[in-house]
Amino acid sequence: MAFTVPSHLPRKPANNDVTSKILSSIDSASLQSINSSLATSWVAELDESIHSTKERIHSRIQEDLPLFKHQLETSKSVQTRLKHITEEAEVLNEVISNPKSGLIPRTLDTLQKHALLAQETSDASIAAESLAHLLKCRQHYTSVMSLVQFGKLPEAVAAAMTLGELVGSAPIALERAAIMKDLKRKSEGLKTNVEGQLLECLSRSVVATPSALMIQPEVLVRNTEATVTLEQILASLSPPALSDYLSTLRRDFTAHYVDHVLTQPYSVSIQSTPTSHSLHLVPTPPNTEQRVARLQNLSAVFDFAAQYLFPFLPQTQGPAFLRSLSKPTVTGVLNLYLVPQLPSSFGLLPPFLELVQASVDFESRYVANLLDPESHELALKSWANGLSGHYERQRRTAILARSRELLMEKIDLSATFQANVERPLESSYPIAVNGEPEEDAWGLGEGESMQTGQTESWGFDDDPEPEPEPQPAPAAPDLQDLGVEPNPDDAWGWNDDEETAEEEPSEEAAAEEDAWDDDPWGDSGDAEPEPAPVPKAATRLEKIASKGKKPVNGTGSSVSSPPPPLSLSSPKSTGTIAPSQHTSAASARSAKSTAGPLTHQTHRPANIVVTAPPETYRVTSKMKQVVRFVEDVVAESKQFAASNLFAKASGSPSPTAAGSTLMQSASSVMDLYQALYPVRFENDLATIEGALQFSNDCLYLGQSVDRIEREAASHTQLKERLAECRVDLTVLANSWFEDAVNRECLKNDGVLVDGTQKFTFTGDQDRYDECEEAINTVVRNIKSLSRRIKPITSKTKYYQAVGRLADAALSRVLRDVIALPDIPELESQRLGELCRIFNSLEGLFSEDPTQSSFVVAYVPSWLKFSYLSELLEASMADISYLFEQGALVDFQIEELVNLVRALFADTQLRTNTINKLLEGHPDSPST
Repeated sequence: MAFTVPSHLPRKPANNDVTSKILSSIDSASLQSINSSLATSWVAELDESIHSTKERIHSRIQEDLPLFKHQLETSKSVQTRLKHITEEAEVLNEVISNPKSGLIPRTLDTLQKHALLAQETSDASIAAESLAHLLKCRQHYTSVMSLVQFGKLPEAVAAAMTLGELVGSAPIALERAAIMKDLKRKSEGLKTNVEGQLLECLSRSVVATPSALMIQPEVLVRNTEATVTLEQILASLSPPALSDYLSTLRRDFTAHYVDHVLTQPYSVSIQSTPTSHSLHLVPTPPNTEQRVARLQNLSAVFDFAAQYLFPFLPQTQGPAFLRSLSKPTVTGVLNLYLVPQLPSSFGLLPPFLELVQASVDFESRYVANLLDPESHELALKSWANGLSGHYERQRRTAILARSRELLMEKIDLSATFQANVERPLESSYPIAVNGEPEEDAWGLGEGESMQTGQTESWGFDDDPEPEPEPQPAPAAPDLQDLGVEPNPDDAWGWNDDEETAEEEPSEEAAAEEDAWDDDPWGDSGDAEPEPAPVPKAATRLEKIASKGKKPVNGTGSSVSSPPPPLSLSSPKSTGTIAPSQHTSAASARSAKSTAGPLTHQTHRPANIVVTAPPETYRVTSKMKQVVRFVEDVVAESKQFAASNLFAKASGSPSPTAAGSTLMQSASSVMDLYQALYPVRFENDLATIEGALQFSNDCLYLGQSVDRIEREAASHTQLKERLAECRVDLTVLANSWFEDAVNRECLKNDGVLVDGTQKFTFTGDQDRYDECEEAINTVVRNIKSLSRRIKPITSKTKYYQAVGRLADAALSRVLRDVIALPDIPELESQRLGELCRIFNSLEGLFSEDPTQSSFVVAYVPSWLKFSYLSELLEASMADISYLFEQGALVDFQIEELVNLVRALFADTQLRTNTINKLLEGHPDSPST
């Protein structure tokens, strides 16, 4: 298939000449179409084309004939001249290039002969010069050999240097000659031999051993009768050899006659003769040595060297060698002589200051004048000016090292003592109740606030007896006849201690009594307070009324100061309520409207008697050692700051206040304790006993630091640092106390969460048993922890810890029960029974059975939790009455609404009650 030429490409031009046409015709003819006539036509066309071309040429010539003739003549003339030039060029080439008679061959032959003659002349000249140089080198080599052979080593050194320069300046023709290489090798060997003999003579002239320094000013060259002086030897050595020797001499001099003299006792003896001088070091017993003797020995060494050694040093490297000795000497005096003798007590400072002054004089005489006169830096004098700081830092290091050893020792928990709690009166635990009853039983009267002195004392005996069973208070008459049979088992739940006590294991109760018998707090010798008379009974309405006087904030109530003692479990109530009319969640509940409000009886508090028995807590005996150690450091820093010893010694005041570093050491011991103890005794602190013991130790140290701080009132810097330590120790004590209690609260919370499953389906006996077991476990844990921590902590800390444990458990139960969406009658009864198990914890907050417990002071949710157990089995009327009287202010409105919806069926009465609840808590209860 033919390729189509694109339209944009140029086309082949048309062939207008005859030849092209004929060739195209021949090309297009086929084998069949070719014949004689066709060929004849092609020939005729060609002939015709040739004839026409000739005619055109002839006509063109004729048109401009003169110009044609001129060009023809010019062409012929050019051809003639070209032929003539060619002939002349051939003749000239023959004259120049002919091998025999040509100019170029004869010139080249002449130049070659001239080059050969010039080379012969140059060779002869170089050979003469080389032979002359070799002869001169031979003469010098022979001269050096003669000088070496006769022992004239200094002259041989100079001749060897000249020979070396002569060999090094050899002509170029001799540089790579074998004889020159051999001569250079022999010259270097001869020079090395001379230098070796010089060093051998130097080794006999200056002998430095650990026990002696011997110098011979003039020595005999071996195998000769010539002598050479020490000065000539040192001046004749090459710079590298001299530098190496001086480096070795500096090392030996520093090691043998500076460091050893400063570190070991020696007796220095000097012997001098016309031919030799020697210095001998003889060890002496250390017990007979004076402290300044080593510095005197070092002075004797430098005196000897300055007289018999240093003057012979060459001027080129002598000053540098002396300067190189200055720094090792000063460093040795400082690090090997002064610093190791820094005294460890203030009483040893005066003799040491004499040594420091002697060292400064040594530096001024030998270092500044002999070794390095151009230097203006006096290191020993600068160190002496800062001696106060050096001593304090050295003592600080020793103090911290000793304190670290003390703190790293294992703590013996059997070695403890009881420390008094230093606290203001208002921070004590709740007051004791003694005396006659007063009108405002709870101390919460309107318009009045309890005085600090009336709320800050327990009034307990120092050695309380085991807690007896609480005596029931006189029963109050029923306030209202409800027309139903009383059901004591379904009452308010305040009298369930007997049931709970039956559920508790007997061995735990016995252990609890034993724990209270062995009272760790009963160490006070104060007289016991008079026993209080049995208070008269207070009605439930009085309790509700007084409770209603607390501030109402919509979410509960709080008391600004620690509340007075309050008992909620001992008195037995004779009040009655109507049986609950609970049904299942699916069926309608009948409103408990037939039951009227119920009252409850309790003890009425007596008059408040202010007593402030001292509190104690257990502290490990090691803390006394730490305190004594800190007190010793403070006493030393005071003594040091009061002295003017260093200012007199240095002649100038110290840039920093004397004793400032030592004063900081006291606080550093406390800082080290805080940082080291939690790491060193990590396993012990994992238990609540270890954590509380550490908290007590920190608290004791903080109180001790406070006492030391008051004694150091005149020292501002020390007072500030001790104040910081006191704050840090107090924060650390409180933090470990909080963390330890929080860990136990979380453990109990986990037990309740896993065991109760949010108190769902407690109507099932198995689920009820699981909930009961979980609550009993938590109660046992709290009681067990109370027995374990009671010997450790103070009363306040003890009740705070136990109160937080109880409050955390009660809060968990409160949240889970209030969150239940539906509580059938059976479940409400069982939930009430479960809640009453916690009533046994009230015994932990009572030390005198004749007085009320103070549980509400340390368990904020106790009253709210107690009302919860009542509300679970109360009627609608009871709830309405308690709400109207302001007794339920601890509950949020949402919580009360949820309880009402969960406990009662959806009736108009429940709706009315909920609407009443949604109006908010009443401003004040009715009296």
